[in-house]
Amino acid sequence: MASQIQREREFKVSPKQLYKVITDFESYKAFLPEVVGSSIVSGKGTEKVRVRFEIELMKKFVYDLEFSLFPDKEVHWRLVESDFFKANQGKWVLTPHREGTHVKYELEVGFGFLVPGWITKKLTESNLPQMFDKFETRAQEIKNYE
Repeated sequence: MASQIQREREFKVSPKQLYKVITDFESYKAFLPEVVGSSIVSGKGTEKVRVRFEIELMKKFVYDLEFSLFPDKEVHWRLVESDFFKANQGKWVLTPHREGTHVKYELEVGFGFLVPGWITKKLTESNLPQMFDKFETRAQEIKNYE
């Protein structure tokens, strides 16, 4: 059974800065500890990019997502291939707001094997605020180097 999540939050960085971090897929391992590898499989520099991720959650899992990119506004993704997920799709919607960005994040995720509800909740809802913090911090760091 797939879990659906929708969250909204204000980030203290511009949509352009946040978009830059979200779409720098190959740098995810630098600031997301569960990501041990990520590489662009196809579409680099285009509006449709396929990315292979390796994550470590008690064991290593590999999956490919296809991203549809709408510069500085939205990033959508869908699952292409996985040994872990049965479903994984969602989007980031970035809207300028005061001195930052209003973020709407949607995720639908399902696993290819039976996963207890409390684990699903931890992997999705509980970790989401921490993930948001990591993306915002990374965007602020990049801003400081520009």
